[in-house]
Amino acid sequence: MTVHGEAAINRQWLLRGRPVGALTLDDFALEPSPLRAPGDGEAVIKVHYLALDPAIRGFMNDSGSYAAPIEPGQPVRGMVLGEVVESRAPTLAQGDVVSGFGSWSDYVVAPGGQWRRAVGSAPNPDLLHRRGSIGLTAYYGLTRIAGIRPGDRVLVSGAAGAVGSLAGQMARLLGAGQIVGIAGGQEKCGRAVARYGYDECVDYKATADLEGAIRQAMPDGIDVYFDNVGGDMLAAAINLLRKNGRIALCGMISGYDKAVDATRPPNLWNLIVQTAGMRGFRVTDMLDDHAFVTDALAEIDGWIADGRLRGDLDIRQGLENAPAAFLSLFSGGNAGRLLVHVDEDGW
Repeated sequence: MTVHGEAAINRQWLLRGRPVGALTLDDFALEPSPLRAPGDGEAVIKVHYLALDPAIRGFMNDSGSYAAPIEPGQPVRGMVLGEVVESRAPTLAQGDVVSGFGSWSDYVVAPGGQWRRAVGSAPNPDLLHRRGSIGLTAYYGLTRIAGIRPGDRVLVSGAAGAVGSLAGQMARLLGAGQIVGIAGGQEKCGRAVARYGYDECVDYKATADLEGAIRQAMPDGIDVYFDNVGGDMLAAAINLLRKNGRIALCGMISGYDKAVDATRPPNLWNLIVQTAGMRGFRVTDMLDDHAFVTDALAEIDGWIADGRLRGDLDIRQGLENAPAAFLSLFSGGNAGRLLVHVDEDGW
Protein backbone atom coordinates (compact mmCIF):
# COMPACT_ATOMS: atom_id res chain seq x y z
CA MET A 1 0.00 0.00 0.00
CA THR A 2 1.04 3.63 -0.37
CA VAL A 3 0.87 6.45 2.15
CA HIS A 4 1.09 10.00 0.79
CA GLY A 5 1.93 8.59 -2.62
CA GLU A 6 4.87 6.46 -1.49
CA ALA A 7 5.15 2.72 -0.91
CA ALA A 8 4.99 2.28 2.85
CA ILE A 9 7.36 0.12 4.85
CA ASN A 10 6.29 -0.76 8.36
CA ARG A 11 9.01 -1.27 10.96
CA GLN A 12 7.90 -3.53 13.82
CA TRP A 13 9.55 -4.62 17.05
CA LEU A 14 9.12 -8.39 17.39
CA LEU A 15 9.56 -10.58 20.45
CA ARG A 16 12.41 -12.99 19.62
CA GLY A 17 11.50 -15.71 22.10
CA ARG A 18 9.83 -16.38 25.43
CA PRO A 19 11.90 -14.36 27.96
CA VAL A 20 12.65 -15.71 31.42
CA GLY A 21 13.63 -13.27 34.14
CA ALA A 22 15.05 -9.85 33.36
CA LEU A 23 14.68 -8.66 29.79
CA THR A 24 17.63 -7.72 27.60
CA LEU A 25 17.86 -5.95 24.25
CA ASP A 26 18.46 -9.35 22.66
CA ASP A 27 14.83 -10.26 23.40
CA PHE A 28 13.71 -7.86 20.66
CA ALA A 29 14.18 -7.64 16.89
CA LEU A 30 13.31 -4.68 14.63
CA GLU A 31 12.06 -5.91 11.28
CA PRO A 32 10.69 -3.97 8.28
CA SER A 33 7.92 -5.31 6.06
CA PRO A 34 5.53 -3.90 3.44
CA LEU A 35 2.47 -2.25 4.96
CA ARG A 36 -0.67 -4.15 4.03
CA ALA A 37 -3.85 -2.45 2.87
CA PRO A 38 -6.82 -2.37 5.27
CA GLY A 39 -9.66 -4.85 4.87
CA ASP A 40 -13.35 -4.14 5.36
CA GLY A 41 -13.92 -2.56 8.77
CA GLU A 42 -10.22 -1.84 9.28
CA ALA A 43 -8.16 1.34 9.43
CA VAL A 44 -4.49 2.19 9.02
CA ILE A 45 -3.13 4.13 11.99
CA LYS A 46 0.10 6.12 11.74
CA VAL A 47 1.63 5.65 15.19
CA HIS A 48 3.06 8.81 16.73
CA TYR A 49 3.56 7.74 20.36
CA LEU A 50 4.02 4.40 22.13
CA ALA A 51 3.10 4.06 25.81
CA LEU A 52 5.59 1.89 27.69
CA ASP A 53 3.69 0.24 30.53
CA PRO A 54 5.07 -2.36 32.96
CA ALA A 55 2.16 -4.69 32.16
CA ILE A 56 3.66 -5.29 28.69
CA ARG A 57 6.25 -7.49 30.40
CA GLY A 58 3.43 -9.76 31.56
CA PHE A 59 2.13 -10.06 27.99
CA MET A 60 5.47 -11.62 27.06
CA ASN A 61 4.91 -14.59 29.39
CA ASP A 62 3.16 -17.70 28.15
CA SER A 63 0.18 -16.87 30.38
CA GLY A 64 -0.14 -13.41 28.82
CA SER A 65 -1.14 -11.87 32.16
CA TYR A 66 -4.62 -10.35 31.52
CA ALA A 67 -4.19 -10.21 27.70
CA ALA A 68 -3.39 -12.84 25.11
CA PRO A 69 0.32 -13.67 25.25
CA ILE A 70 2.67 -12.19 22.68
CA GLU A 71 3.93 -15.15 20.73
CA PRO A 72 7.62 -15.34 19.75
CA GLY A 73 8.09 -13.72 16.37
CA GLN A 74 5.04 -11.48 16.80
CA PRO A 75 4.95 -7.68 17.36
CA VAL A 76 5.21 -6.33 20.89
CA ARG A 77 1.86 -4.79 21.90
CA GLY A 78 0.85 -1.81 23.99
CA MET A 79 -1.18 1.39 24.05
CA VAL A 80 -0.48 3.80 21.19
CA LEU A 81 -1.58 7.25 20.03
CA GLY A 82 -1.83 7.93 16.34
CA GLU A 83 -3.67 9.30 13.35
CA VAL A 84 -5.91 7.55 10.84
CA VAL A 85 -4.27 7.72 7.40
CA GLU A 86 -6.70 5.37 5.63
CA SER A 87 -10.01 3.92 6.75
CA ARG A 88 -12.47 1.29 5.65
CA ALA A 89 -14.13 1.43 9.08
CA PRO A 90 -17.43 3.33 9.33
CA THR A 91 -16.53 4.78 12.74
CA LEU A 92 -13.21 6.33 11.66
CA ALA A 93 -12.22 8.90 9.07
CA GLN A 94 -8.87 9.98 7.69
CA GLY A 95 -7.27 12.50 10.04
CA ASP A 96 -8.96 11.22 13.22
CA VAL A 97 -6.72 11.21 16.30
CA VAL A 98 -7.12 7.86 18.06
CA SER A 99 -5.69 5.83 20.92
CA GLY A 100 -5.92 2.13 21.51
CA PHE A 101 -4.14 -1.18 21.85
CA GLY A 102 -1.64 -1.39 19.01
CA SER A 103 1.95 -2.46 18.47
CA TRP A 104 5.49 -1.09 18.60
CA SER A 105 5.54 -0.12 14.95
CA ASP A 106 5.28 2.75 12.47
CA TYR A 107 1.74 1.75 11.49
CA VAL A 108 -1.03 -0.46 12.82
CA VAL A 109 -3.71 -2.01 10.61
CA ALA A 110 -6.62 -3.10 12.80
CA PRO A 111 -10.42 -3.11 13.16
CA GLY A 112 -11.95 0.30 13.74
CA GLY A 113 -13.69 -0.90 16.90
CA GLN A 114 -10.47 -1.14 18.91
CA TRP A 115 -9.74 2.59 18.67
CA ARG A 116 -11.07 5.47 20.77
CA ARG A 117 -11.38 8.79 18.98
CA ALA A 118 -10.02 11.83 20.79
CA VAL A 119 -13.02 14.00 20.01
CA GLY A 120 -12.24 17.69 20.17
CA SER A 121 -8.72 17.12 21.49
CA ALA A 122 -5.41 18.37 20.17
CA PRO A 123 -3.10 15.53 19.08
CA ASN A 124 -0.72 15.69 22.03
CA PRO A 125 0.89 12.93 24.12
CA ASP A 126 -1.13 13.81 27.22
CA LEU A 127 -3.86 11.72 25.59
CA LEU A 128 -1.77 8.75 26.82
CA HIS A 129 -1.41 10.20 30.30
CA ARG A 130 -3.81 12.44 32.22
CA ARG A 131 -6.51 12.36 29.54
CA GLY A 132 -5.97 8.72 28.65
CA SER A 133 -5.80 5.30 30.21
CA ILE A 134 -3.40 6.36 32.98
CA GLY A 135 -5.58 9.18 34.29
CA LEU A 136 -8.65 6.99 34.00
CA THR A 137 -6.88 4.13 35.81
CA ALA A 138 -5.99 6.32 38.79
CA TYR A 139 -9.50 7.79 38.94
CA TYR A 140 -11.23 4.42 38.56
CA GLY A 141 -9.05 2.73 41.17
CA LEU A 142 -9.74 5.43 43.74
CA THR A 143 -13.45 5.96 43.10
CA ARG A 144 -14.89 2.65 41.89
CA ILE A 145 -12.49 0.12 43.44
CA ALA A 146 -11.33 1.76 46.69
CA GLY A 147 -14.47 3.88 47.16
CA ILE A 148 -12.43 6.78 48.51
CA ARG A 149 -14.18 8.92 51.11
CA PRO A 150 -13.46 12.35 52.61
CA GLY A 151 -10.86 12.10 55.37
CA ASP A 152 -9.43 8.74 54.27
CA ARG A 153 -5.80 7.97 55.03
CA VAL A 154 -4.34 6.92 51.67
CA LEU A 155 -1.10 5.09 50.83
CA VAL A 156 0.13 4.83 47.21
CA SER A 157 3.07 2.75 46.01
CA GLY A 158 4.99 3.85 42.94
CA ALA A 159 4.13 7.39 44.03
CA ALA A 160 6.35 9.13 41.47
CA GLY A 161 5.35 6.85 38.59
CA ALA A 162 2.80 7.41 35.86
CA VAL A 163 -0.27 6.14 37.75
CA GLY A 164 0.97 6.89 41.26
CA SER A 165 1.74 10.54 40.53
CA LEU A 166 -1.86 11.06 39.43
CA ALA A 167 -3.42 8.85 42.12
CA GLY A 168 -1.86 10.92 44.89
CA GLN A 169 -3.08 14.20 43.42
CA MET A 170 -6.56 12.81 42.74
CA ALA A 171 -6.83 11.45 46.27
CA ARG A 172 -6.28 15.00 47.53
CA LEU A 173 -8.82 16.44 45.07
CA LEU A 174 -11.35 13.79 46.16
CA GLY A 175 -11.03 14.77 49.82
CA ALA A 176 -8.47 12.39 51.37
CA GLY A 177 -7.19 13.47 54.77
CA GLN A 178 -3.64 12.08 54.66
CA ILE A 179 -1.73 10.93 51.58
CA VAL A 180 1.57 9.06 51.86
CA GLY A 181 3.59 7.68 48.96
CA ILE A 182 6.24 5.02 48.56
CA ALA A 183 9.01 5.55 45.99
CA GLY A 184 12.62 4.60 45.42
CA GLY A 185 15.29 7.21 46.09
CA GLN A 186 15.46 10.74 47.46
CA GLU A 187 14.86 12.36 44.07
CA LYS A 188 11.61 10.49 43.43
CA CYS A 189 10.37 10.94 46.99
CA GLY A 190 11.18 14.63 46.81
CA ARG A 191 9.22 14.97 43.58
CA ALA A 192 6.27 13.07 45.05
CA VAL A 193 6.00 15.60 47.88
CA ALA A 194 6.98 18.83 46.10
CA ARG A 195 5.22 18.27 42.77
CA TYR A 196 2.46 15.73 43.37
CA GLY A 197 1.29 16.91 46.79
CA TYR A 198 2.01 13.89 49.00
CA ASP A 199 2.22 14.70 52.69
CA GLU A 200 5.16 12.34 53.07
CA CYS A 201 7.01 9.78 50.97
CA VAL A 202 8.71 6.64 52.26
CA ASP A 203 11.95 5.84 50.43
CA TYR A 204 11.91 2.05 50.30
CA LYS A 205 15.55 2.00 49.19
CA ALA A 206 16.64 3.78 52.37
CA THR A 207 15.04 1.54 55.00
CA ALA A 208 15.47 -2.04 56.13
CA ASP A 209 12.08 -1.92 57.86
CA LEU A 210 9.54 -0.82 55.28
CA GLU A 211 6.52 -1.60 57.46
CA GLY A 212 8.02 0.34 60.34
CA ALA A 213 8.72 3.34 58.11
CA ILE A 214 5.13 3.35 56.81
CA ARG A 215 3.79 2.96 60.35
CA GLN A 216 5.83 5.97 61.45
CA ALA A 217 4.37 8.05 58.61
CA MET A 218 0.84 6.74 59.18
CA PRO A 219 0.51 5.98 62.90
CA ASP A 220 -3.30 5.85 62.67
CA GLY A 221 -3.22 3.23 59.91
CA ILE A 222 -4.41 3.01 56.30
CA ASP A 223 -7.93 3.35 54.94
CA VAL A 224 -7.02 3.05 51.24
CA TYR A 225 -3.97 1.45 49.66
CA PHE A 226 -3.50 2.01 45.92
CA ASP A 227 -1.03 -0.71 44.91
CA ASN A 228 1.19 -0.49 41.84
CA VAL A 229 4.02 -2.69 43.12
CA GLY A 230 2.96 -5.75 45.15
CA GLY A 231 5.56 -7.69 47.10
CA ASP A 232 6.73 -6.33 50.43
CA MET A 233 4.77 -3.11 49.98
CA LEU A 234 1.48 -4.97 49.68
CA ALA A 235 2.33 -7.13 52.69
CA ALA A 236 3.15 -4.09 54.81
CA ALA A 237 -0.01 -2.25 53.76
CA ILE A 238 -2.23 -5.19 54.69
CA ASN A 239 -0.68 -5.32 58.15
CA LEU A 240 -1.43 -1.62 58.67
CA LEU A 241 -5.04 -1.52 57.43
CA ARG A 242 -7.68 0.16 59.54
CA LYS A 243 -11.19 -1.19 60.08
CA ASN A 244 -12.98 -1.53 56.72
CA GLY A 245 -9.83 -0.63 54.79
CA ARG A 246 -9.77 -1.05 51.01
CA ILE A 247 -7.00 -2.06 48.63
CA ALA A 248 -7.07 -1.34 44.89
CA LEU A 249 -4.71 -3.70 43.07
CA CYS A 250 -3.59 -1.82 39.98
CA GLY A 251 -0.25 -3.51 39.25
CA MET A 252 2.57 -5.60 40.68
CA ILE A 253 5.74 -4.44 38.97
CA SER A 254 7.87 -6.15 41.64
CA GLY A 255 7.06 -9.48 40.01
CA TYR A 256 6.85 -8.65 36.30
CA ASP A 257 10.54 -8.94 35.48
CA LYS A 258 11.48 -11.87 37.72
CA ALA A 259 11.94 -15.54 36.86
CA VAL A 260 10.09 -16.27 40.10
CA ASP A 261 7.18 -14.06 41.16
CA ALA A 262 8.43 -11.65 43.82
CA THR A 263 5.00 -10.69 45.14
CA ARG A 264 5.37 -12.55 48.42
CA PRO A 265 2.22 -13.82 50.21
CA PRO A 266 0.94 -11.11 52.54
CA ASN A 267 -0.91 -11.42 55.82
CA LEU A 268 -4.32 -12.16 54.35
CA TRP A 269 -5.71 -12.91 57.81
CA ASN A 270 -5.66 -9.20 58.59
CA LEU A 271 -8.22 -8.65 55.82
CA ILE A 272 -10.61 -10.71 57.94
CA VAL A 273 -9.63 -9.06 61.21
CA GLN A 274 -10.20 -5.58 59.77
CA THR A 275 -13.17 -6.62 57.56
CA ALA A 276 -11.16 -5.11 54.72
CA GLY A 277 -11.48 -5.53 50.98
CA MET A 278 -8.86 -6.14 48.28
CA ARG A 279 -9.85 -6.03 44.62
CA GLY A 280 -7.91 -6.04 41.37
CA PHE A 281 -8.96 -4.18 38.25
CA ARG A 282 -7.97 -3.89 34.60
CA VAL A 283 -7.87 -0.87 32.33
CA THR A 284 -9.47 -2.84 29.50
CA ASP A 285 -12.63 -3.42 31.54
CA MET A 286 -12.79 0.22 32.57
CA LEU A 287 -12.58 1.56 29.01
CA ASP A 288 -15.69 -0.42 28.05
CA ASP A 289 -17.74 1.60 30.56
CA HIS A 290 -18.45 4.55 28.28
CA ALA A 291 -20.58 6.45 30.80
CA PHE A 292 -17.79 6.24 33.37
CA VAL A 293 -15.14 7.36 30.86
CA THR A 294 -17.22 10.38 29.80
CA ASP A 295 -17.91 11.50 33.38
CA ALA A 296 -14.36 10.84 34.58
CA LEU A 297 -12.74 12.74 31.71
CA ALA A 298 -15.04 15.70 32.35
CA GLU A 299 -13.78 15.92 35.95
CA ILE A 300 -10.16 15.29 34.94
CA ASP A 301 -10.37 17.99 32.25
CA GLY A 302 -11.62 20.43 34.86
CA TRP A 303 -8.68 19.67 37.16
CA ILE A 304 -6.23 20.09 34.27
CA ALA A 305 -7.83 23.35 33.14
CA ASP A 306 -7.52 24.97 36.56
CA GLY A 307 -3.98 23.68 37.11
CA ARG A 308 -4.76 21.28 39.95
CA LEU A 309 -3.64 18.05 38.22
CA ARG A 310 -0.03 17.97 37.13
CA GLY A 311 1.27 15.46 34.60
CA ASP A 312 4.91 14.78 33.69
CA LEU A 313 5.97 13.01 30.52
CA ASP A 314 9.30 11.29 29.89
CA ILE A 315 9.46 11.12 26.09
CA ARG A 316 12.20 9.18 24.31
CA GLN A 317 12.81 9.75 20.61
CA GLY A 318 12.73 7.15 17.86
CA LEU A 319 11.05 3.77 17.39
CA GLU A 320 14.50 2.20 17.31
CA ASN A 321 14.97 3.13 20.98
CA ALA A 322 11.75 1.56 22.28
CA PRO A 323 13.27 -1.60 23.88
CA ALA A 324 16.01 0.34 25.69
CA ALA A 325 13.44 2.78 27.00
CA PHE A 326 11.19 -0.08 28.13
CA LEU A 327 14.02 -1.73 30.07
CA SER A 328 14.56 1.52 32.00
CA LEU A 329 11.13 1.07 33.60
CA PHE A 330 12.44 -1.83 35.66
CA SER A 331 15.47 0.03 36.96
CA GLY A 332 13.56 3.17 37.88
CA GLY A 333 15.23 5.10 35.08
CA ASN A 334 12.17 7.08 34.01
CA ALA A 335 10.85 10.39 35.32
CA GLY A 336 7.15 10.54 34.53
CA ARG A 337 4.89 8.76 32.06
CA LEU A 338 7.28 6.94 29.72
CA LEU A 339 6.51 7.37 26.02
CA VAL A 340 8.36 6.89 22.75
CA HIS A 341 7.92 9.50 20.02
CA VAL A 342 8.00 7.19 17.02
CA ASP A 343 8.64 9.77 14.30
CA GLU A 344 9.72 13.37 14.72
CA ASP A 345 7.77 14.37 11.62
CA GLY A 346 4.28 15.67 12.27
CA TRP A 347 3.28 15.83 15.94
